[in-house]
Amino acid sequence: MSRLYFKYKNRINLFRNIVLFISIIIISKFFTIQVINSNNYKKQIFNKTISYKEQQGLRGNIFDTNKNLLAYTIQKCLFWISSENLNEENKLQIINLFSEELNQPKSKYNKILETKSDYIVIEKDIILNDYKELIDKSKKINFLRFDLYSHRLYPYNELGAQLIGFTNNENIGRYGIEGYFNNILMGHNKIVEYNKTASGKTKFNENLTNLAQNGSDIVLTIDIKIQEILQNQLKNALAINKAKSANGIILDPNSGEILAIASLPDFDLNKFYNLPKDSADTYYLNRPISSAYEPGSTFKIICFAEALENKLDELKSHYFCENGFYKGNYIDPFKDHDDGYDTLSFDEIFSNSSNIGTIKIFQDLEMKSFHSRIKKFGFGIKTNISMSDEHKGEIKNLNFFKKNKRDLASASIGQSILVTNLQLASAYGSIANGGYLLKPKIIKSIYNSEQYSTFEEPTILYKSISETTSNRLLSMLKKTVIKGTAKKAYISGFSSGGKTGTAEIWDIKNKKYSQTDYISSYASIFPIENPKYVLIISIEAPSYNKRWGGESAVPCAKNIIEEIIFYDEELKINKVYNDRA
Repeated sequence: MSRLYFKYKNRINLFRNIVLFISIIIISKFFTIQVINSNNYKKQIFNKTISYKEQQGLRGNIFDTNKNLLAYTIQKCLFWISSENLNEENKLQIINLFSEELNQPKSKYNKILETKSDYIVIEKDIILNDYKELIDKSKKINFLRFDLYSHRLYPYNELGAQLIGFTNNENIGRYGIEGYFNNILMGHNKIVEYNKTASGKTKFNENLTNLAQNGSDIVLTIDIKIQEILQNQLKNALAINKAKSANGIILDPNSGEILAIASLPDFDLNKFYNLPKDSADTYYLNRPISSAYEPGSTFKIICFAEALENKLDELKSHYFCENGFYKGNYIDPFKDHDDGYDTLSFDEIFSNSSNIGTIKIFQDLEMKSFHSRIKKFGFGIKTNISMSDEHKGEIKNLNFFKKNKRDLASASIGQSILVTNLQLASAYGSIANGGYLLKPKIIKSIYNSEQYSTFEEPTILYKSISETTSNRLLSMLKKTVIKGTAKKAYISGFSSGGKTGTAEIWDIKNKKYSQTDYISSYASIFPIENPKYVLIISIEAPSYNKRWGGESAVPCAKNIIEEIIFYDEELKINKVYNDRA
């Protein structure tokens, strides 16, 4: 009995010792975890709850010169739920939340939640700033998810469409200002770190989070009211004249600032994706900057400027204009429209836009000097305006013209050369401001929370002509409106100057000038005594009976000038005063 007892007792002691040993190991392990390595294990547990999310930096705004918003970004929300979390209690919670906050029938969301899908979209396109209470309440529902995304808006729809441009689905700028200044406008995203608390709430780790950076804002020189005037009147002219396209530009000759720029056909920036793919480029084309054409008689002013710089008007006051047909030493003859003219004075050649008279004046000029004058007015050279796809035009070099003398003679009347309306506006701007060719400006300022950059000082590119020549040309432009080819631009009580232009369109397919399609143009400076605006408009392929600049472009320009007069208080007051006088 005693043996069995001792044997049993020994087994009990052994078992006790084993249990004690295991207990010591466990306690030791717990001590190591809780005390010695507590920080390491906390970190591991914490890391398992850490998530990373991309925080969006908002794209910068685009303003006109008066701080009217032309393009801005809003944040929208998309709410969704995983089908795994759908039960009757959760359904009821969602239905009640959205029907109450969005004032929608409960049946709408009941139907949505019956959708057979792994992920069910409950609502989308919810503007963040408009529904902050909905957002706050949704955060308290652990199984409900929402995603933020940016949406670009253009409040003026088609106004300045080609100038402003748009963004694609990835928020990348395309075309216009949006494209050219994409890196400046685009915000910088940041990866932010957060973890879930025991209650399921999201807590951002502030010490580890670098906030996203919003893009810079851009202020344009554009005046959206003047833009509206220009674009609407061009649209009317396009319809009235049954034309293919139209474009125009309005520039401040004293600063080089572009106040309006339009290209038709246009499109709604908020619905750019609706354009037919095979013709989208036609709509996106910013014609005053990206299209070069033969300007016709609006270019004659360059020949007259060179003549005045050489005082030809003093040496020869009248020219025989051959009654409308002149061959001279050229292979092909030059013609004037209708019956032509007999003898005209220097000023009459300009105001009546005689091709032959202009050719006769050109023949008295030194070829090299005339070619140099064209360059001084900025033709054949990019203006380097802050826009992509600028066309530099085409002015052949002097050696070419020496071998092809008729082409240089043609250049004096605006044929055999290619220019943009931006270049033409800058050239007329130099005539308006006393002879200084300024770099055209489209950007007034760029700023963000950290810095502000402004571009105020005009940049002089060339001294195109003397002030004396400038004043003389302004007088000739005024006479053209009073009694020349631009008579339909005359406005009682208000003085403006202008030059009409009609150019044949080169038929690429048949390699000759079209006999039916023309470009009708008009260049205007107003008010002529104290120039404040330069206006250039072109109408492509108007109906044949409206092909002359004086018939289609001039009436359109007159409407534009009249509207600007009543928009610009200074001009309005002066006109009213002159009318009464």
